[in-house]
Amino acid sequence: MIDRIKNLITNYRGTKTFEWKTEASIFQFIVSNLNAEGKLKGSANDLPDEKPQDENGLRYAPGAFDSLFGAEDSDKSKSEVDELVKLIKKISENADKESEAKFYELITSTEHVIGVIDAFLDRAVNLRLSIDPYLVNFSKDLAFKTGHRNSVKFGIAMIGICQEKSVIDDIKLIGLHDEFTLFSVVSILNLSDDKVNDLWELAKKVDGWGKIHIVERLAKMELTNDIKDWLIIDGYKNSIMYEYLTYTCAVNGELHSHLGKAVISKKLFKASADIIEALIAGGPAEDISIYSYASITIENFVRHSKKHADEISAFIVLNHIKDFLIELQTDISLHKENGWTEDIISNCLIDIVEIINSKDWSVLALIALKSSDNVDYWNGKQAAKMLNIDIWDVLWQRLQNNPSESSMWYDVVNGAKPSQADQVIEFALAAIPLKELASGPRDSSGLGPQFLRYWSLDYMTTFLENYPKKGEAIILAALDSPVTRNRNMAFKVLHKWGNDNWSNEIHSKLLNLKSNEPNKKSKENVNRLLEGRDLI
Repeated sequence: MIDRIKNLITNYRGTKTFEWKTEASIFQFIVSNLNAEGKLKGSANDLPDEKPQDENGLRYAPGAFDSLFGAEDSDKSKSEVDELVKLIKKISENADKESEAKFYELITSTEHVIGVIDAFLDRAVNLRLSIDPYLVNFSKDLAFKTGHRNSVKFGIAMIGICQEKSVIDDIKLIGLHDEFTLFSVVSILNLSDDKVNDLWELAKKVDGWGKIHIVERLAKMELTNDIKDWLIIDGYKNSIMYEYLTYTCAVNGELHSHLGKAVISKKLFKASADIIEALIAGGPAEDISIYSYASITIENFVRHSKKHADEISAFIVLNHIKDFLIELQTDISLHKENGWTEDIISNCLIDIVEIINSKDWSVLALIALKSSDNVDYWNGKQAAKMLNIDIWDVLWQRLQNNPSESSMWYDVVNGAKPSQADQVIEFALAAIPLKELASGPRDSSGLGPQFLRYWSLDYMTTFLENYPKKGEAIILAALDSPVTRNRNMAFKVLHKWGNDNWSNEIHSKLLNLKSNEPNKKSKENVNRLLEGRDLI
């Protein structure tokens, strides 16, 4: 790896300076893709420098890599930082054009810059470089006049340390794309004379990893009541996972105080339900177990539920709270610091049972199940399970109406009884495009939107496990699928069937895979399957 860096650096010397600035910049792309509300259009999610997806469909969501990974401490990253520091020194002294081109080429030759950018900035600050006029102009050119995301990130970060306040509005525009929000936030914190409101303004216009970054920082600042209200009503909502922000918003937005009022709005009730449900579910961030206001928050939420719990989503949350409280009764020790007592738990449970028994929730569950809205439908399924409602007819009808939707196949195969197996298999043979999916084995993970239809094949293959010899065409298609997961599922099904239930065509297909299976582990399982041994 070190040799690669050395060769890269060596090859720079003596090369011609190339033009790295462009009018078709990422900044211009973002500006031209804003909607009437000043938010980025969904169609602009993919940046102009986006690499084509490989056959595995693997790609980080905008901003995800920089969120999940940090600085590197490898020899490779140290070599890169050393070279970048040498180049930036020359640039700041005399606007050396060759050094500018080399700097640009080096930062754009690696896939991600999060591993080196902090170390570079620390070194650059310690050099006490001359900022005006060359360094600040170079930084602005990187941020606003280039077409590569790495150079934009470097430019935004360098503008921050240059204290170039004149471009803060443009930095906020770049921050509208989740890929750059983290870098824009850091720069805003360095430049803004009104940090809280500038961050809040940006937070209201982003939705993914960018919003997570902003809210985590905004919540720790001195907040107005308006911002605290926003944290509770909208701040936690993001397209990645509510659990990332619910604890932060509950604590810093003072959810317990909001719910402590005698009367609350329907909007506050629904937002509180979201937050409490996410805190109970737990996940990648802090949860209900360390929320010091847990008891008073839930106690007041249950109190307000007597008036506001009239939608199926509220029924679901109340059931989750009930399950949590029942567990708490078994072992309260870890939660005593959060204000819980046996009396509070018992009183909340009594109230919840009374609310749940106060109406026929099955009517609302069935209405939600028939909704075209995916969230309502999901809520309907959850509620139906809690109410022990048989929803087979609804599931079957939805699948027949939309057989290309893989999630419908999941619902049907998991809800079907043995007496319904034949009709499910018959419909699958007619509705799933088996010939199209059986394009030949490749070692593909099957992730990404272009592979959604392969999940239908996955679910049906697994379904056949308990029905030997039935739906053979589905098994044959799975054995010929480019998605490795499909083939592995077929191996498991055939192993459970036993080779006495294999047709000649299945046996022949396995013999072909013995030679042509591209995945090493899967190939070993083909051999084991043919030899009658357990799979690995």
